[in-house]
Amino acid sequence: MSGKETLTLEEFATAPRRPRPVVQAGPVRVEIEQPPRTGSTEEPLGEEAGEKGETSSEASKALRRMKRKRMKGASHFVNVNLDRDTKRRLKLASFNLDTSMQALMEKAIRHYLDANGF
Repeated sequence: MSGKETLTLEEFATAPRRPRPVVQAGPVRVEIEQPPRTGSTEEPLGEEAGEKGETSSEASKALRRMKRKRMKGASHFVNVNLDRDTKRRLKLASFNLDTSMQALMEKAIRHYLDANGF
């Protein structure tokens, strides 16, 4: 084929398109049944909206505090490149001591830091 010839779309073999799922025409309305209020102590909408805003801000503050508390004890990861022989020795040691490679690395790092006064 020379550079001047052009190809048309019909010359290529293409797979048929998959049919798209049918989408419903309108949104589905879900109504929550609320128990009837007793008495005539109806609150105006303005106060109710204010209380809702205060509640959501209190809830977000509580969630933030909970996340901070959880992160205090969280692990922080460090990646270490090991040559093949060192990795093999570490794996063999973890197998013989019946402990994880991670636990061995943590102990080795602590030992190094303590020995060097850090």
